[in-house]
Amino acid sequence: MKGWFQVPGIRPEGDRTIAEQLLGLERALAECKGKRVLDLGCAEGCISAEFARAGAAEVVGIELLQTHLDVARKVCRKLPVRLIRAHVGDYAARNPYPQKFDIVLALGIIHKIDDPNVPLRWAALSCSDLLCFRAPARKESAGADYTIKSKFGDITCNVPKTMREAGFVDEGIIQGVRGEAVQYFRRRGK
Repeated sequence: MKGWFQVPGIRPEGDRTIAEQLLGLERALAECKGKRVLDLGCAEGCISAEFARAGAAEVVGIELLQTHLDVARKVCRKLPVRLIRAHVGDYAARNPYPQKFDIVLALGIIHKIDDPNVPLRWAALSCSDLLCFRAPARKESAGADYTIKSKFGDITCNVPKTMREAGFVDEGIIQGVRGEAVQYFRRRGK
């Protein structure tokens, strides 16, 4: 079965390589040592594994698809990665007072939820320091307000506005693969 990531030796067919998906995440990887990381929609766990290898004390990955989690268990074996099978939006709704993580990764996930506002607000609640956000390719410039629309309806989410309201400042956008930039948000006072 084709997956999201190409995982050599485990699942060679996928839409993306880990090298592609790490583009734009270099700053976050450089500061993850000893920190707790939350990876929303972790797919096959490749990014979670990279953060663990870079020295994160703990990485928690949330993923809905069992086939992805089966691969993630192999990829993350012997690493400080805990995997949770759940729909990100449902998990957020069931856990209104989330644990705190130093770094939260919301990479290409919120637009896949019926109401993208739910997982983004929950990600912000979960984050004590740095939130990295990646959306489908867009042309907006760093710092500009823009909206993300759910793939499953007409509900939109103004990402920068939501993050400002949650107490974050925009630290800028780093170009990633296929026009999908990574936007860095830092909690005010950090």
